[in-house]
Amino acid sequence: RVAVMSTKEIEKTQLLAHDFERTDSEDPNHRQEGLMRTGEKRMWSILQYCLLGLNASVLLISVTLNAYTWLSYPSRLEALAQCIHNTDMADAWPAIEYEERTFTGALVYDPTRKRVVRKSDSDTDYFGPPSKELDDRWDDLLRNEFPIMTEDEAAPFIPELVRVPKTNQFHFEPDVFHALHCVNMVRKEVSKSLYNVSSLEAQSSNSGIDLPEGWHLAHVEHCLDRLRQSVMCHGDLTPSPMYYWDGFGIALGRTGPHTCRKWQPIRSWMDGRASRGPLLDPV
Repeated sequence: RVAVMSTKEIEKTQLLAHDFERTDSEDPNHRQEGLMRTGEKRMWSILQYCLLGLNASVLLISVTLNAYTWLSYPSRLEALAQCIHNTDMADAWPAIEYEERTFTGALVYDPTRKRVVRKSDSDTDYFGPPSKELDDRWDDLLRNEFPIMTEDEAAPFIPELVRVPKTNQFHFEPDVFHALHCVNMVRKEVSKSLYNVSSLEAQSSNSGIDLPEGWHLAHVEHCLDRLRQSVMCHGDLTPSPMYYWDGFGIALGRTGPHTCRKWQPIRSWMDGRASRGPLLDPV
């Protein structure tokens, strides 16, 4: 069954709907709520755009910083691995390598014997009671100590630097070998009584050259001060924790691994330099 509305009923329904819409639109509270919703939507849209802009800025900065890090990483890593100084001889640059090395010969307290001992944990010992074996180790460590320089290498030191008459060449000694020479000299000075070396004998070198009076004392002081400057120059900041033992009144420092230049490449470079010409005899 289908109900059919008359013309009057349709007109009445339309009038009621129109009255309802008019009443609703003319309600002040309703109009205010609509405006508030519109304002909230606008503010939310502005906030969304601000957040989007902030995220884009952070992303751009992050990409820029990462790009800089990626581009500079190889050069920084290479610089850290090599750490070549302007004052290093250019010819020696290929021989410069680094490693972590733990120093040997630390002082420790032996509570059983109640005495301090130096640990014998080195593959090669360079200190101890005088012996031919000990001297041979130092001679091998310092071999080829004074090779020749090229004219280009000597140029910055001329005119004060002159050719040595014996070889008619310019000669040099890398500072690390100079420092080792001084350590060896101080070693012998400390063990002078064991080596049975008198003050008079110390005035002369083993090469037969007569040295002036006062040479020995000046040499000792020079070497000690040279070692001081070398230690301060390199400024190793590896920590040395101070270890303490019951029954022993003082604490002793002992370090962990140090960052060091590898010795063998340097030693091989010096042997290569020695093959280029005559050497000077050590004094």
